[in-house]
Amino acid sequence: MEPTLKIDDRVLVVKDTIVQLDIASGDIVVFYNNDSERSISFFQEYIDGLQIWKISDINSQENTAIIKRVVGVGGDTVEILENGEVFVNNSKFTIFNIDEGVNFKRETFLIPENEIFVLGDNRPNSQDSRYIGTIPMRNIIGKATHLIYPLENFKKLDD
Repeated sequence: MEPTLKIDDRVLVVKDTIVQLDIASGDIVVFYNNDSERSISFFQEYIDGLQIWKISDINSQENTAIIKRVVGVGGDTVEILENGEVFVNNSKFTIFNIDEGVNFKRETFLIPENEIFVLGDNRPNSQDSRYIGTIPMRNIIGKATHLIYPLENFKKLDD
């Protein structure tokens, strides 16, 4: 997610067990890998919802939480051009100050209902929905709302 987030940054994540979340294009979400196996109680899920998430290197186990930017939601069509430009339902999807990259394969994705399509902000080096597929809504842990550490970088995460 560089340059938006750096390794070892900490973000505040709001879970839908605490408040009703409306996941939309442009949001930054934390989610479990599609291959992860989880079975936790409602109580444990609530307790987990109160924790502060540390951004870590993604070379890790299947059950690690992943953080990416939502580009499309159920019913959307996402098109990625060779030059890295992204279009959602024929409208250009723009996030400022990120590396969109170049030399991509032109691809179009139709996002199934109750799933999201995510991309990293460092697109040339991101393992995202182009490679791992869409993310079921049930895998979403929550929405990252603020960068909270290091303190000098404190900010709201919205574009």
